[in-house]
Amino acid sequence: MRRRPGRCVLAICLGIVILSVAASGQLSGRLGLDLVARRIPTTVTGEIKLDTPSEFTMLEFAIASSLDLTLKTGFIDPAVKAAVNTAGLEHFVFSAPISFDGLLHELQLDQLSVIPEIWFAVPFENATDVNNLPNSVVIPPGNLLFASSRITLTAKVSGFNIEHLVMLEDVNFPSPSATYDPTDPLVYEHGDQDFGLGSLTTVSWRASIGFSMNAQIGLSAASGGKSIKGHSAKGSVTPEKSFVRLGVGGIQLGSVSLFGTGVQNLVFGTSFSVATDVDERFGATLSLSGVAWSGTTLSGSVTLCPFPATVNGLTLSVTKEPFRLAIALDTLSVTGLSASCGNSLNLGPITGSWSVSASGLDRGLTGLAIRLALAQGLFSTNTSLTFSTRGEEFGFASWSNSLSFRFSPAVVSVQATFGRYGLTRAAITTSVSF
Repeated sequence: MRRRPGRCVLAICLGIVILSVAASGQLSGRLGLDLVARRIPTTVTGEIKLDTPSEFTMLEFAIASSLDLTLKTGFIDPAVKAAVNTAGLEHFVFSAPISFDGLLHELQLDQLSVIPEIWFAVPFENATDVNNLPNSVVIPPGNLLFASSRITLTAKVSGFNIEHLVMLEDVNFPSPSATYDPTDPLVYEHGDQDFGLGSLTTVSWRASIGFSMNAQIGLSAASGGKSIKGHSAKGSVTPEKSFVRLGVGGIQLGSVSLFGTGVQNLVFGTSFSVATDVDERFGATLSLSGVAWSGTTLSGSVTLCPFPATVNGLTLSVTKEPFRLAIALDTLSVTGLSASCGNSLNLGPITGSWSVSASGLDRGLTGLAIRLALAQGLFSTNTSLTFSTRGEEFGFASWSNSLSFRFSPAVVSVQATFGRYGLTRAAITTSVSF
């Protein structure tokens, strides 16, 4: 009981500080509202048993809303990101970037900033519903839980870019992309949480001639991202797992003869990595790229470790506007071929662009995509038509259309995607930016 007056005073003082900062700042942000629909297969709804999809069918809907607010004060810029969908609240993320640029005139330090963040989220996982469609479900009891707390420090020191990330996370927090088995319901609440601490440090430097160096150190951390429903960021805590990665790129080797072909402006790069796990792992990769002749680029990489050494991604690209041809090579034999062309359109008051791309080789044509974009004033539209090979047959894959209307500060967009068996997704999205 004695602590309540102190807490009230602290809350009042904090409120006064926030209001005073808000009064001197500028509020900006975005509010979005989306309505998404998809077709429920007629062949599996109720007692209806049809051999083919029908023109009229049942639809299921999802409604989602997102909020992104930033208060810019010139020193500290607090921001809030939140989202809610048909199942309930998704996430709530608060950050407060602090810039010290104006306080560093006497130091050999430039663009210093500190970004504290705190994430709260409801656990979600993937599921396949009774209609054999992918879905995202709340893991009971569906409470809003603490997921991650982060502090990112960024700075420039004598031309070096430094980023240091410290993370305190719930390492057991379910990934929203993980598979959920409805026959074995999962429960996740406060008692299931397990917190870990890790750090990720990245240092990079680039010379004016193009030469670059970078290093990354993870202590109980991985460079892979941390995800909650509707939000993600790089870096995640991995207890008892650390790594060191070094890379050098942009080394100009001049002109050499490679595979009997003169290659000009050859650029060399290499990277080394050591990871501590149950088994210690070491990796090394070399990369090369250069101009074989005018309009032609040869690039590829070689993995030296783990043994045996392997050739990865050896590609020959030929560019002659508006055409581009790419040939993928594996042990010097052609394994893939792709070509594309495109150009801009000027139809009086209407502007736009078009493109056509194709891929294939040993099995003939395996992919074809045609895209068209048009715009006039407040109106814009995009159409994409694709064909692909499924099994042994080549045919229609998808047709996507979108129409957008911009009524500043609002944007309204209507989208529809059709697949081989009819409508797969339709959406109406609205947003207001201020």
